[in-house]
Amino acid sequence: MLTRVLIPGMVLAALILAASNVSCAEPAAKVAAMKGDAAQGKALFNGKGICHYCHGIDGVFDRKPSLTPDTAAVIARLAAAPPDLRNRATLKLKDNKARFRVIREGHPGSGMLPDTTLNDQDITDVLAYLATLRQSAPSPGQSPY
Repeated sequence: MLTRVLIPGMVLAALILAASNVSCAEPAAKVAAMKGDAAQGKALFNGKGICHYCHGIDGVFDRKPSLTPDTAAVIARLAAAPPDLRNRATLKLKDNKARFRVIREGHPGSGMLPDTTLNDQDITDVLAYLATLRQSAPSPGQSPY
């Protein structure tokens, strides 16, 4: 009697686990195949994505938007200062897969909170824009002039 209940239960559990692994792998493959639009990414970075609150307008670290005092106070209390996205030497994430994950899920121990307002295409567009910021930044040791 116990085997009649236990074996179908184990089969069901295995099927559920197999189905969940397939669904987790599918979005990663789909995201890798997406093409990013840097112009749309710039609009998202400076708008809906609110990236500019901490990283600066157009990624210019010293150009922060005017914020309400409450919002500015919250950002000032963040655990770690955000990296200057135009300064390659301060960037720790080296590939778009890691960058995508941090935008989607946040970065524990920092002020980078999960962004649930952006869909996969939005994040891919932001990543395309971030690539243009890195390309326009001087290499370490290279004069910006």
